[in-house]
Amino acid sequence: MFKRSLAMAFFASFLSCLLFSSAIKSIAAENLVKTECAIDWIPKSTTAFGIMLKNKEQLDLVLKSKAFKKLAELGATKMLIEKFNEGYMGNLQEDEKKQFNLILATAGQLFSHEVVLATGPNAPTSLGTIISALTAGQMAPLTLIMQGNFDQDAISKAQGESIIQALVESSDDLKVPELLFAFKLKDKKIGEDIMKKLEDKLPMIEAAEPKFKGAAKKEKLLGTDFLTLKLKGSMFPIKEIDQIPGVDEDQLKEFKSDLSKLTFAAAIGIKGDYLIATIGPDLTYLSSIGKGESIASIKEMEPLAKHAGKNILGLQYYSKEFLETAQSYGSDPEEASDQIKEMLEGANLPKDISKRIEKDVDALTKEAFEFLPKIGARVGVTFLSDKGCESANYDFSSNMPIDGSKPLGLLQNFGGSPIFAAVLRGKDVEKTWNFSAKWGAIAYSYFTEFAIPNVPADQKEQVTTFLKKLEPTIAKLAKITASDFIPATKDAQIAFVLDGKLGSKQWSAMLPKSKKDLFVPEPAFILGINDAAKFATALKGYREGINQIIKDAAGFDPTGTLAAIKIPAPEEKTLKEGKAYYYPIPMLEDITKKLQPAAVVGPNFSAITFSFEHAERLLNKTPLTSEVAKLASIEKNLAGFCIFDNTALMTMLNPWVEFGFEMMPPGIDEAFSVKKQVKTFFEVLGTCKGTVCTTFMEDGIWVNHSISVWKDLE
Repeated sequence: MFKRSLAMAFFASFLSCLLFSSAIKSIAAENLVKTECAIDWIPKSTTAFGIMLKNKEQLDLVLKSKAFKKLAELGATKMLIEKFNEGYMGNLQEDEKKQFNLILATAGQLFSHEVVLATGPNAPTSLGTIISALTAGQMAPLTLIMQGNFDQDAISKAQGESIIQALVESSDDLKVPELLFAFKLKDKKIGEDIMKKLEDKLPMIEAAEPKFKGAAKKEKLLGTDFLTLKLKGSMFPIKEIDQIPGVDEDQLKEFKSDLSKLTFAAAIGIKGDYLIATIGPDLTYLSSIGKGESIASIKEMEPLAKHAGKNILGLQYYSKEFLETAQSYGSDPEEASDQIKEMLEGANLPKDISKRIEKDVDALTKEAFEFLPKIGARVGVTFLSDKGCESANYDFSSNMPIDGSKPLGLLQNFGGSPIFAAVLRGKDVEKTWNFSAKWGAIAYSYFTEFAIPNVPADQKEQVTTFLKKLEPTIAKLAKITASDFIPATKDAQIAFVLDGKLGSKQWSAMLPKSKKDLFVPEPAFILGINDAAKFATALKGYREGINQIIKDAAGFDPTGTLAAIKIPAPEEKTLKEGKAYYYPIPMLEDITKKLQPAAVVGPNFSAITFSFEHAERLLNKTPLTSEVAKLASIEKNLAGFCIFDNTALMTMLNPWVEFGFEMMPPGIDEAFSVKKQVKTFFEVLGTCKGTVCTTFMEDGIWVNHSISVWKDLE
């Protein structure tokens, strides 16, 4: 259907770079993608891996394409290359240039075919320790703020000390994370040359530091020769650490003891067709290659069987344990509650109040965790097809905040062929509101109990009186939300659309008139609704509530400024399928009458648009018509959808490019061939046709499927 051209390969390469990867055969476990790669030998204990495949083939598709050839022939491109050669290469001596070219050639050989990155079983704990320390640093300022200390120097100091303190307290978990890199060699001589050069440099390590004597050597691993480096924390000047801010003597002693027990190991060698390099606390993970089952045997790999025999470009995998390390909130409500309590200890609150807060913290974290996803493993694959470059990512998480039980109705309200659009359907709107309302009320009670007493005496009565006046209005707004807004928006679809079809030959009197319509970006924020009448009632109630708050506040404003402020009822404009509510902007009307921000309410959605024309387009139900959109199954049950249509973007930009040519001073084009170069640049950009993504549930697993289309120049 589409050519596997330059651009398609380029985008595939970019995506697969995000996925990592590589291969070797040895362990008996079924390779479900039926593609020879590192999944055959990566150990089952691996917590994350990525594999890039066919890298040279992808690059060759780019370099041999008509688009790249045209781009390379541009004068601007040649000038950039010339400037690089003059600026960087020109400063190098001949032997340095040879060395640079040799390094470049070696790197090219290593990355040409298959590249692998994998993490071992201790990586989640090692990385989690560091992330926890950084989180502690982020939380530290809250304790000072609760004590009324807003000094920036004190806050910065507290952050640094908290990070160090957290590392000290968890020093027994500090380990070098296991990382493994592998490169598939088509020519083993490349790997052998690298090994020879590294082996020749081993004596330099011992010469540089006598303590490292015997640390670097050649040894047998996996039945072949590896160069290894093994170090201990005791080899470093840990004893010279006299003090660490915020750490007492006993903690420092324990910390130094833990550091001295740390170990570091690195190894590099050739196994089969792969050059393998690894680091870690030891070489256990490396030694596990070829022993037991491979990562291909775990159940999370089963979805990959659907893509067996395809033109695979990359594979990726993240274990549940690995992904949980990235969560700032952790995976246990009790653990999160304890962290908050530790922070509150520094506030020195009275005992009875502290107990009450701790009880509320326990309840809050327990209820909050009901909304959070339960993290699961993720596995993904990228491949080329007759549609373009595709990727399928499978997420084993549960309790996700999205709903994929029915089609996304808002897809009919994107105007047919937008430049960009994204929509998702959430869930538990009413439950979320009840949670927010409950804990908002509790937070307000704490505010009045603790903040009001700290207000200066001469202002306390005024603040108290204002808050008392405010309470009925806040209660009214909460009631409006519960009775009107939540029922009106329980559909829970939310979207953003960017179009570019609003045109004018002259957008301002300050601009010359164009021969063709010039199109401008048209952003719109869309909210799916179930009841237009209730939604309109809610908006009216919010406006009246805000006006009441302003009126109440005006009584305490000696300048009289607030008394003059009032949000008036908006003007209304009846559209074919709904109504637009707006406030005229005289300054905008002086520039153009086509632009007018408005809130639009239709039968099934509300939107904020910047023109009535765009509003009419959105209200008129229209199927997505772009070629990219047609590649995805958008009529089925979906939780999310996203599209980027580069053809639509080029359609919007091209008239402006031609308009720019019209405004060009005489002689510029003749001297620099500007028109030809700019047109060529935009032609090359146009080889990207776009990307479409869908998110849905399949066999109890969340799937994110994307298709990117690139087509070479004719």
